[in-house]
Amino acid sequence: MTANASIRSAFHELTMTLLGLFEVYDAKPELVEHAAEEIESILRRHIGAPPGPPGAKGKLALERLLDELEAAPETAANAH
Repeated sequence: MTANASIRSAFHELTMTLLGLFEVYDAKPELVEHAAEEIESILRRHIGAPPGPPGAKGKLALERLLDELEAAPETAANAH
């Protein structure tokens, strides 16, 4: 597994976990939005990817990031 694949896999798991936790604990929208922005920023910096499309906020941003991670061939091959 390449370094990028490992990073993508870890962020995939992290994003899925956070989405679940935020839903179970009915997290405040501000917390969800801030977490989504930070996770996406860190991921894109580590894999050298351009910023995602604008407009998605909070849970939608996390779901969009999850969709993007699942669409990546390396992550999809290693998803649980």
